[in-house]
Amino acid sequence: MAIVQISRIQHRRGLKEQLPQLAAGELGWAVDSQELYIGNGTTAEGAPEVGNTKIITEDDNLLSTVNTYIFRGNTDNPAVTGSSGDVTRTLQQKLDDRVSVKDYGAVGDGVTDDAAAINRAIKNVFTVDSTNAKKERRSLYFPGGTYKVGSVISIYPHATIVGDGPTSTILESNSNSLDPVFQFVDRNGHTQANIGSGGYEVPNGIRIQGVCFKTTHDQNVMRIDQTNDLHFDNCHWLGAYVNQTGQTSGNSLIELFGTVANETKRIHFTGCTFEGLEFAIESSDNIEDIVFSSCEFLKLYRAFQLGELSDGSTANKTIGPTGVVISASRFDLIDAEAIKIFDNGGTPRGNIVAGCSFRDVGKNSDDSADLPEVSFLHGNNRSDNNFFHRTDILSNFEGTVYHESPVRSPSTLNDNASSLTAVTDSDTGSNVQFDLQRENFVEFDYTLSRGTARRNGKITIAGTPTGVHLDDDFTENSATGVTFFVSADGTLKYTSTNTSTTSTFKYREIRFL
Repeated sequence: MAIVQISRIQHRRGLKEQLPQLAAGELGWAVDSQELYIGNGTTAEGAPEVGNTKIITEDDNLLSTVNTYIFRGNTDNPAVTGSSGDVTRTLQQKLDDRVSVKDYGAVGDGVTDDAAAINRAIKNVFTVDSTNAKKERRSLYFPGGTYKVGSVISIYPHATIVGDGPTSTILESNSNSLDPVFQFVDRNGHTQANIGSGGYEVPNGIRIQGVCFKTTHDQNVMRIDQTNDLHFDNCHWLGAYVNQTGQTSGNSLIELFGTVANETKRIHFTGCTFEGLEFAIESSDNIEDIVFSSCEFLKLYRAFQLGELSDGSTANKTIGPTGVVISASRFDLIDAEAIKIFDNGGTPRGNIVAGCSFRDVGKNSDDSADLPEVSFLHGNNRSDNNFFHRTDILSNFEGTVYHESPVRSPSTLNDNASSLTAVTDSDTGSNVQFDLQRENFVEFDYTLSRGTARRNGKITIAGTPTGVHLDDDFTENSATGVTFFVSADGTLKYTSTNTSTTSTFKYREIRFL
């Protein structure tokens, strides 16, 4: 019969305060605190330090164990975060550095109505009053997901909202009755005509980035009202508009309003996309300094609808939008004009379009002919250095427009052109021509090279009651032998002497329509 021997592993046990230095690998059990320790061993044995190491068991409070945080950085040595050493913070303090909308119950599953949770989060994080003056505002983070909203979302002063990018973080309207879906309110939550009443702080100091504002309904999406210092970065406004020959309800992705007491101004859009509704931007109020930089405007009836109701007399509509700057932006698949500034009694002025690209604009209009790409019905607005897919500049503009073109590709002027010869635009292949019926005058800043001869000059063409007049003011290092003229139909022409050398003509045109 086999003999079975059972051995028992012995270890030290006793009160925690009486736990001695344990030998290397020796176990010690504190019976009063229910904690288990193992001996480190000596430094001679290779231990980094003498002492006992606590072993975590199921009875340990893990959160209390990890409840202190020290920033270490990405090096082996701890970063010095205080004047005399590391600053220790609790886990709660660390987690509170950034607030997620999901901390307030938002789901972001594309099904659940998250409007109540979103409004609760925004109001709680960004409202500070005399009763909670010590409260610190935090950025409100929207993790990637589709957040359905069935009621209006109100955004308070000093809000900073951060998403995971417009293709990841989507706030989508869940109701066709909302008008608007998103709005800006004062510190007490007042809206529209009541903003600022009672002395409450108006919407200001707001930053929103990496979010898509979406609707599948024909509705106004966002109302910016009596707001200043508002910045959007890498955001997307998306509707469900289908290109057609006319607008339907005239709704907008963004409406801008203001009052005499509380102007809307200093609104910045950077790297944003506006897509899929009748209008991208609409305003008739006296708004100021609205800047669009590196933006895209796609699949719209009209991108900018400015000053339609500015009448010169109604409060806050006496002037209309002023200082709207649109730069380095792209317009594509726009049914009517990309930009239209009305002249109905107001004086919308100082609006600038510069360095933009226009393609497939005004091609699906109500009129039998294509609409112009830019319509400035009121003067004192300008267009500089824009690219138009249409080759005829006269189809690009309507109204009183200052337009400064990019420098054209050099044109070749023939040698020995004894009879009048038209200057040809090398970019379009057509003659350079001035339309007396639509243009007040045209300037050409130019350089002319012919062998070693060089000329710098300015040609001014002006329409008069009796015809078209040309002035050519220039300096040259030696005679180039080229003389410019303008024909009765406004075509720029030239003659040249016989030197056996052609001329290179490079110019930039400035037209006052």
